[in-house]
Order: sequence, then structure tokens, then C-alpha cells
Amino acid sequence: MRSARCARPGPRAPDRRPGRGRRRGRKAWPEPTVEQVGAQNSRAPAPRPPSGARRVGGCPQAPGTGTPPTGAMGGMDDTVIRLSSPRDLLALVPYRLGFHPERSAVLIGTRVNERGRDAPGLVIRVDLADVAHPDAGPTVAAALARHLRADGAHDAAVVLYTPLTHAERAVDEGLAAASAALSAALPWVEDLRPWVVGPDGWRHLSCEDCCPAAGYALADLEASAVAAAHVLEGRTAAPSRAALAVKRVPAGPAREAAQRAAEEELACHRAVLAATGGAPLLRGAAFGVPGAAPARDQGPLDRRRRAGARLWDSAVAARRPRPGPEVLGRLLVHLGDRPLRDAVLARTTDGGMKASHRYLGKAAAGAVFDVPRRPDVDVLDAAMALAGDVAAHAAPGCGAPALGVLAFLAWWSADGARADVVAQQALAEEPDHRLALLVLRSLDGAVPPPWYEPGGPW
Repeated sequence: MRSARCARPGPRAPDRRPGRGRRRGRKAWPEPTVEQVGAQNSRAPAPRPPSGARRVGGCPQAPGTGTPPTGAMGGMDDTVIRLSSPRDLLALVPYRLGFHPERSAVLIGTRVNERGRDAPGLVIRVDLADVAHPDAGPTVAAALARHLRADGAHDAAVVLYTPLTHAERAVDEGLAAASAALSAALPWVEDLRPWVVGPDGWRHLSCEDCCPAAGYALADLEASAVAAAHVLEGRTAAPSRAALAVKRVPAGPAREAAQRAAEEELACHRAVLAATGGAPLLRGAAFGVPGAAPARDQGPLDRRRRAGARLWDSAVAARRPRPGPEVLGRLLVHLGDRPLRDAVLARTTDGGMKASHRYLGKAAAGAVFDVPRRPDVDVLDAAMALAGDVAAHAAPGCGAPALGVLAFLAWWSADGARADVVAQQALAEEPDHRLALLVLRSLDGAVPPPWYEPGGPW
């Protein structure tokens, strides 16, 4: 068995993007761990933001009935899904979050979209224990309300997820405390009555005569039109938040082949760095000397980076079948080279408009991140899938370069929960990984990707 030496090209220079630095704590607010979808994404995934749907409130007379269709929920690919009942609203939540929440409070804001219709806006998840806390609960609820308002919400729905059965919920003080805190923080929401989803069904928290005594079956949510439409579109909701993490391929021929390729690529990279001095340092450049030239010929390093960029682009274009383990191992090393990594990120966030090597250089790559370009779903999905494959084939403790790329792209796509989970994976393998730290600071500070306009259309 080969030793697990990590394929890292060498020390990384500090990341110059805003928000750099070491993460301090795990929480976006003083008390709660908050996750959002859709705007200032602090730890929440939005697989596909909606373009229109109406909030449905009140108790359903039966699953599948209730408020008539008055809008549509569509993704970034303009797929239209009708919301026609509270069942549809509850079925939507896991697909908006990207995973099935547990022990959580989820708020779904309603705002007016570009068509002048009510549409789901910001979706926020917080630990149920935080909003139910006797001291911190009101502060947590107030923070949630502020973010909904900042996103342009004029109405909202609340869903509480609990492991308690219906009989246990009836006497649980935590659910009542959470409901009270949220009601006090959302006085502008008319008739706020939380829905509760438990192991034995779903119903309103305080419903006495409009819901069945035992509530509605969870199977009704899985059989809803909303869930079916997402499945047909190939979208999934992970069984839990933890399941968003990248899973390593088991030890065996594939991982060993990837590791051998990574070690060979790393040796080549180090040889090129030794021959070129490692960076295009300019003699006299710091003093403004005209005509300052590179300290050493940078041609070999430039050619190597262009070759790495082409390897990435060809692997992304292939998508399926996935590249072989040898290619994945080589890409792990290339993603550890910051200029090449930034070029890959720039191409992806720019919609794949140009080849990755065209973004090599600080000016070319940096300009992209300041342009509010709406993500190209296909380009983003392909890059995230490839980064995940690269990380999955890395030796234990060596996957940070690919994990950092995946975390950044998840944040860029408003997939905040996945961004947080994967960035934590990267830091577990490389505690000072700059890109992962940047992602976590952005999440903690509720910093949205630059393409998103709070309160604006998706």
C-alpha cells in the first residue's frame, strides 16, 4: 500500500478577495446557526430558485386541496411547477434546502417577483433549539425576520421539524416557545400558525378541528406534484445535512491510481517551480523600473498552467462518463495551484464563455468575480460534479484543493449548506486552506454571491 502523501504544489499566498481571514466561530448571528436560501446565503442551498409561487396558508381540507394555483415555481432553468396546496409548500422545502431538515425551524418568505406575482423568496433554516431557547429565542427570531424583510418579504410561512410524535408534541414546551418567538418577531405576517412535520405526519401546531387528529401522512409529501416534478428534473434532496459531504471512494485500485497520478503530477510541478523560481517576480518592478523583466523564464510554468486548464476544460466537457482516476489525480494537483484554481473558478462563474487558460492572471480572473452574472446552471453543475469527483478520489487528508473549489462554487450557486459542509471538510484536511476560510467567512457574514440582488428577481 502506498503512503498517503498529499499532492500540494507548495505554500499558498494569502487570498486577496474581500472577507479573507480565519473563521471565528460557526454562527452567522450571536446565537443561532442560520442557513438561508436565496439571498444573503448563510449556509443554505437553493438548488433552483423559484420564479413564481403563492404562499398557501391555513389548514388543508385534505392533502392536495386548498389554495388554488395562483403562481408557479420555476428554477434557474425556467421549469414551472405549480403550488396548489400546503402539501406542495411543505414538499418544496427539502428541495429548496437541498436536504431533509431535522430539528429545525424553516421560514419561507413571500415577495413579489418580476412578474408582479407573489413568489417564494428567501428560505431560512435555523436549529429549532436556538429559536426555542428561553433567552436567545427572541433574538434569533428577530434576526430571521430582519433577513426576510431585507429580501422584500411581505408574508411568510413557518415549518417546524421535530422528532416528536403527535402525542409528544402536544405537551412539548419547545415547539410552543419557538412558535411564540416567531409570532412576536413577525407581526406583519397575518395569522402565523406554524406547520409541524414529525415522524408520524404533518399538521398545524395549534390546529384543533381542521386537520385530522393524527395529521397527514408523510407519504403525501413525497407523492405531491412538487416532489414528482423535482424528481423528473433530476433534482434530489439529501436525507440529511451531513449527507451533503463528499464521500471518498473506498480504498482500492481507483484511489491508488489517482494517488499515483497525483504524485507524478506533483513531482512535475515541483520541477517546473524549481526551474522558474516559482513565480513571475520582476526585477525592479517594486521600484517602478521601466522594462523590468521576469527574474527567470516563466515559459515552462505558463505552459504547464495552460495544459492544466485544458485538462480541466476537457474533463468538464466530458461529464459522463466521468474522467478516469488518473485524470482526477492530476487535477487534484492542478487545483492546488492558486492561479490555475482561480482561472477555473473564473471560467465557471463566467458561464464557461471562454477557455480556462484565458483567465490565467489576476486581472482576468479578478474581473469576473465583480460582474453580477447570473449562474449558468449547466456549467456550474458540471464543474461542481467534477470537483466532487476529484475530492472523492483524493487520499485521506489530501482533498482540500478540490473541496475548497467545490465549497466556493456551492456558495456561488446559493447552495449555502453544502458550501458550509464541504468547506468544513476542507479545513479538517488542511486547517489553513484559504479558499475554504473565505467561503466560511462569507457564510458567517451573510455575504451573497455578487450576482444576487436582494429583493430582485432570480
